[in-house]
Order: sequence, then C-alpha cells, then structure tokens
Amino acid sequence: MSGSARQTAPHEVPPGARLVLYACLPASLGEIADHSVASTRQYVADAGWEAVETYVDRAPPFESRALCEGWHNALAAVEQGRAAGIVTPLLVMLGHLEEDKTNLAAWQARTGALITTPWAVVDATVPTLLRRTAA
Repeated sequence: MSGSARQTAPHEVPPGARLVLYACLPASLGEIADHSVASTRQYVADAGWEAVETYVDRAPPFESRALCEGWHNALAAVEQGRAAGIVTPLLVMLGHLEEDKTNLAAWQARTGALITTPWAVVDATVPTLLRRTAA
C-alpha cells in the first residue's frame, strides 16, 4: 500500500490559520540549517498565518520519522486542535521513506490537516523564453 499526503497550496490555507512549523534538519549542518526554519517562519507571517508551535528534529532527513519526538509533537498539536495543519520548509522533511509517506497520507485523511510549504505551488504553464532581438 502506498499513499501520499496532499500538499495544500497557499491560497487554500485560510487567512489566520494556525499551523505547526516542523522541520527535520541534519545535525551535521548545525546552525546553518536553522535558516530554513527562520525563512519558513517569515513565510508564515507574510502569508497571514500563525505558527503556534515549532518543532525541529535533528536527525538524518532521509530516515524514518518514527523515532523523532518533534514529529510526534507536531502531529499531536494538530490532533488536539491546537493547529489546522503543518508547514515545513520542504515536504521531504515530513517523510522520505515509503512507510512514512503512507502513514502521513493516512493521518492527513483521518485528520483533514493542511500540509503546506513555501514551495507548495508550481506554475505549470509553459515558460516564456525571452530572446534578445538581433540588432
């Protein structure tokens, strides 16, 4: 069985939404990785939402979230009604392994949680190429 969570586009997240900010950052990057959390916090503020809680796990991003305390706290915040969903710097931070993706999709289906990132919208239109005219 496989599944994937539905990434919510920013225009689908209501103004004033209360979200949990979650990130899984490699411990090896130290404070350099914290920039992604600060950038996401600014993104939330610019969008008019509220980051009610922030959880950061220092773990290899491509390993299971099952042992990550912050991840379980983020899920609990949504389940307990303190937040409408999760915002994360990168979707892969919520789970890279197929088991994590399947568990996340089932959790989202059960809770109706929003999941969004600063990169939630991809413009699918054909890019316009700008060409310099010959002189």
